[in-house]
Amino acid sequence: MINFTLRKNLCFLVFALCLNSIWAQTTKGSRPNIIVILADDLGYADVGFNRDSNFPADLGVIPTPHIDALADQGLVLTNAHVAHPFCGPSRAAIMSGVMPHRLGAQYNLPNDTTTPLGLPTSETFFPELLQDTGYTTAAFGKWHLGFVEGAHQPLDRGFDYFFGMLGGGKGYFEEGYEDSYYTRVGNGVAVTNEYQDPLWRNRDYIDRNEFSNAPDEDYLTDILTDDAIKYISTNAGGQDPFFMYLAYNAPHTPLEAPSDEIAAFKANNPNFEDLIRNSDYMTTANQVTKHPEADRPAVIEEFVQDRVVYATMVTNMDDNIGRLIAELKKDMSVYNNTVIIFLSDNGGYTYSKGAVNYPLAALKGSVNEGGHKVPMFVHWPNQISAHATYEHQISSLDLYPTLVNLAGGAVPSAKTLDGVDFMDKLIAGEDSRPDEPLIVMRPQNGFHNGGIVYDKWKIVKTGGNGSWRLYDIINDPGETNNLRDSEPNAEQIIQDMLDKSVAIVADFKAVKPAWYDNDGNGSGHTHSFLWDDGTLPAYDKLFESSDLTLGVKEILESQLSIFPNPTSDFFNLNFNKPINNLEIEVLSMSGKIVKKVKGTQTNSPRVNVSNLEAGMYLIRVKADGETAIEKLMKL
Repeated sequence: MINFTLRKNLCFLVFALCLNSIWAQTTKGSRPNIIVILADDLGYADVGFNRDSNFPADLGVIPTPHIDALADQGLVLTNAHVAHPFCGPSRAAIMSGVMPHRLGAQYNLPNDTTTPLGLPTSETFFPELLQDTGYTTAAFGKWHLGFVEGAHQPLDRGFDYFFGMLGGGKGYFEEGYEDSYYTRVGNGVAVTNEYQDPLWRNRDYIDRNEFSNAPDEDYLTDILTDDAIKYISTNAGGQDPFFMYLAYNAPHTPLEAPSDEIAAFKANNPNFEDLIRNSDYMTTANQVTKHPEADRPAVIEEFVQDRVVYATMVTNMDDNIGRLIAELKKDMSVYNNTVIIFLSDNGGYTYSKGAVNYPLAALKGSVNEGGHKVPMFVHWPNQISAHATYEHQISSLDLYPTLVNLAGGAVPSAKTLDGVDFMDKLIAGEDSRPDEPLIVMRPQNGFHNGGIVYDKWKIVKTGGNGSWRLYDIINDPGETNNLRDSEPNAEQIIQDMLDKSVAIVADFKAVKPAWYDNDGNGSGHTHSFLWDDGTLPAYDKLFESSDLTLGVKEILESQLSIFPNPTSDFFNLNFNKPINNLEIEVLSMSGKIVKKVKGTQTNSPRVNVSNLEAGMYLIRVKADGETAIEKLMKL
């Protein structure tokens, strides 16, 4: 029998152990230093921690020892995704915590330093909330979220300090990020291309004399890291914690690296080129075989050298991350209490842009895994003492609530979030979003491509009239085996994912793009008229749900028909009532008007298309103030 005193002591011990366990399970308000390192267009297989023993050496192994060392001491997220397969929308999602389609950010911003466009200033970026808690904040590298001072620049969206580029990229040598600008301006040429203006520090261009123009010096990734190291040196160990957003441009194009580093990479990896040159990956690729056989060796050699330069850029980035970590380690208490999160903004761009996404399907821009599944890890010595992998789904949208909670901040009550706080669940190995699908959509010509990730399951639909395909992306990351016909519960799994997604998309089904990435020859973006007519969102078509219908006007939908379709010479439009004012436009699938007919009074107009090349076209019909879009196959 236990006496009273002993029993009381045991109860206290149990209570203390339980209390310690409770405290150990929460990281909210722990206020560590935070560094988010964002690579640009990094291939899924182009960092060592994402390669296993099955990785084919003939794809080209890029050593990344510094990045791998961090991953090997942290948690590797094997099912991590971004919210969009392109740069600008992906970054908008990270900073806002919501899907870019909610904000009209379906496309990259225009490549124009004078654009007044940017995400709504009413949308609170998460660094603003970190500032509110006393964090010192700094952004380095690529911004890509707006140019307007007082509204869209980093210092307007939660950062105390900024050094980098406001646009979507730069050349990597001073000629590319400074010299050419001043030469052209000096000759009276207006420079508005975001790739051709100088780097920024806070609100202004850097001093013209800050960097030399010696060959192969002042390489962009190097100088971004130099500035970041100075920031750590100044702020590490201070009274307030710091947040650093280090958004490298590497290894995004242009493919440029110092010549001595390219030579060193070749010397250190002597079999790299021959392995790639003779691989099935290269010799049987459509990007190669689409060329005449006599031209293929030259095409292959170009791709091989693209891969070599890309690999050198990744190696350089890895070396620079190593320098950054060395600075942190000058004070191990700072290093141990710094959360480092590494990821890419989207998938790698393969072949001509150098990346490899093995074992994933497709590349940047795709709703397949290669477009939005990214290498990612979390490193935090004070909380993560042993290496592990985490297979549950994580989204870049989750960074917002996770980092705000770490800082002890509060998300505004009216703020919409598509992300969830993952840190405690991640450390515990538990699913942080058991009921939260991730929806990735890319607008195409008249439809959306879509991918929905729900833990181990992924469904994909492409091509407008396609059907949903079901994959187990844990066991089949390359999306090679469509399980729709073999998985016993396939239809229920798909429907559950669609139902959850429809509930999310219904909130923003009418949101049109606030901008387009370019307008071609000045006549408008090739998609713009489709959004204006309400046809491109096509969420009802993508999700197979009438709850999201936004399509053509019912009066035309019921009264308009087009025949014959397909056709070789002409087509008729048939209306069930007379039409007084009619305009018919035949457009290529890229949106270019190739034929126009106006002013007919008949209810069965005939349009001659015998002079058009065979292929698919869009027929835009404007009749008595209503508009409809139909597809036509020209034989």
